[in-house]
Amino acid sequence: MNAHWNGTSSVLQQTGVLGTMLALVAALAGLAGCASPEPLSYLDGARFNRVEINTFDTLIVSVDGKSYTTNTRIPVSAGRHTIVFQTTPSDGFPYSPQKALDVDIQPCTRYWFEAKKANALSQDFEPRVNYSIHIPGCGVASADAGSRY
Repeated sequence: MNAHWNGTSSVLQQTGVLGTMLALVAALAGLAGCASPEPLSYLDGARFNRVEINTFDTLIVSVDGKSYTTNTRIPVSAGRHTIVFQTTPSDGFPYSPQKALDVDIQPCTRYWFEAKKANALSQDFEPRVNYSIHIPGCGVASADAGSRY
């Protein structure tokens, strides 16, 4: 502490509070710099809509070669991504094959995926988008920043 004691403790206390406040402001300014400039989209391996027959939930194995510990709300940036999937194995098989799908991810969109099989006993599947929805409020500030009424 760079305060000089002039016989009262209040100067030291005020300097200490001021230093703490400056450190807090600097920390908050640093956190603001960590905010992502681009809106994210999210991927989910489980189906949103379960109506269609012979569709199954998927496990997202990797996105562009990166594995995740969760199968829901995987954050990705907008653009083209390669997603590798597995699904529940059919009876008599220990595991499901892995299938890749190239998807053009739109900004501020949440995607749910599914595995479409020819029938319930088939081991082969086609990964595909089950449902997607725009995330409300995502990217609103940046989209409206240039428009005036």
